[in-house]
Amino acid sequence: MEAELPENVKCPYCGAGNAADSEFCGACYKNLHIPAEVRAEVKIKKILAGAAAPAGNGTRAEERPAARLWGRLILIAGLALFYLQWFTHKNYFSPLDFINLAFHEAGHVLLGFFPRFIVMAAGTLSQLFFPAVCLVHLMRRGANLGWQLCLFWIGESLLNISVYAGDALDQALPLVGGGEHDWTYLLTELGLIAHPRGVERAIFLAGSAVIFWSFYLIGKDALARESLELGNPG
Repeated sequence: MEAELPENVKCPYCGAGNAADSEFCGACYKNLHIPAEVRAEVKIKKILAGAAAPAGNGTRAEERPAARLWGRLILIAGLALFYLQWFTHKNYFSPLDFINLAFHEAGHVLLGFFPRFIVMAAGTLSQLFFPAVCLVHLMRRGANLGWQLCLFWIGESLLNISVYAGDALDQALPLVGGGEHDWTYLLTELGLIAHPRGVERAIFLAGSAVIFWSFYLIGKDALARESLELGNPG
């Protein structure tokens, strides 16, 4: 007799419920150790069930702990408060920017043998490249929340870059180890040195768009995968 496939499995590490076709836990991102053949069979079962369902006959959303839904909403609220710091502090430098700075300086070193323009742009490119690599890695692992947070990180890094670009004329920001201001050189070469504030606003808007896109994806994933019925009607 063929064993019935489970619809949900509990994570052995955090106890969160996950679909049986998941490779990694959606809450703690650890491997669920579900055999690949079982995950494939569950996926096929879902596809066949969806194809067999009559049109217009809605199916009940998969039950998930309500705490996970609220956790996503609280996370979005916290990240939004973090984002607002750029409006309340001039030239805001967040704790995350210490990591961005490390990647920025590493970019200058790693690409130091390229032509001067690329070397000067390498810091900016590097602090976007590393979170992008993390995003792709987590996306390939199926860790939705993980790569969505990396998307937020890319947007936050753009906010940091916008502050640096806007300082091209004033040069009030401290430079690590001294040396030449990256964006003074870059904007001069691009013929935009007279418009650092415009460049700053453009980069800031791009970073804000990426951040709000990450909010949308986190919220959409929560609503799609979590039950909205938080209790039984009285």
